[in-house]
Amino acid sequence: MSQLILNRGTEYRRSLIRRLFPKLELGPAFLITSLVVFVALITVIALMFSARQVTKGYVLNSLESAHQEIVKESERVDMQISQVRSLNYIQQSSKVQSMKKPNQIVYLNSDTAIASK
Repeated sequence: MSQLILNRGTEYRRSLIRRLFPKLELGPAFLITSLVVFVALITVIALMFSARQVTKGYVLNSLESAHQEIVKESERVDMQISQVRSLNYIQQSSKVQSMKKPNQIVYLNSDTAIASK
């Protein structure tokens, strides 16, 4: 009976790593170091995303305060418009003061035409 014997097996992969990094020893120090590096990397990424959220909060607050200022200004303008439209303001305006009262009041009959050719 013939058999096939593979000598490379798992040692072949190790030899490839050993050829690329001949002085690399994978031990407990490497494991702890890589764990610390990964934890630091994840912490930095989490801080970056939380900083983005905090920045969005500040932008949102500044936009909200700008909105409140615009609403207040709109209310001031509405108050000025309502004051100008009030009857007292109209009566005290210079245009109304310069008007004269008619001497005689004339009522028109609805059967007659107001404009004629």
